[in-house]
Amino acid sequence: MKYSISALARKTGLSIHTLRFYEKEGLLRHVERTDSGRRMYGEASLGCLLGVLCLKQAGMTLPQIKIFFDETVRGAISLDSRVEMIQEARRQLEEKMQDIQRGMDLVDFFLNGTKRAAQAASEGKNPDEVFPFITLSGIVNFPFMKDSQGKLEPALPDTEPENNCP
Repeated sequence: MKYSISALARKTGLSIHTLRFYEKEGLLRHVERTDSGRRMYGEASLGCLLGVLCLKQAGMTLPQIKIFFDETVRGAISLDSRVEMIQEARRQLEEKMQDIQRGMDLVDFFLNGTKRAAQAASEGKNPDEVFPFITLSGIVNFPFMKDSQGKLEPALPDTEPENNCP
């Protein structure tokens, strides 16, 4: 089956501009042209495009994907370098997952603590005593740590708010 650029855009959800950009950058390959110069995409170009989207979803950048595709042309001799590229993409995704989990832990900490403070306020108690990290004067006394590059970032306090909030 052959697709025009607009049909391929509809099929993939990508814009025509993106498809042209991918082609210009050497990511979208196997593009045919009609006698009048219109782009036509067959199954090979669709497969190539799906490969781009797959590797992009796997965390690779467009320049990395281009290098990966260029390596595939070299055949079996490039398998080791392609394995390394995919392993690096995996390592970067694992780092992102750790960052996301850390963010979720911080959100849960503040959510549970704020719920406890709200419950305390509804009972006529001082919410700042229940959850002293978000007070009328703003977030106070929140501990920090250094990340792997030496930058400061928030650290979860040792005292975790209880999870049994309404």
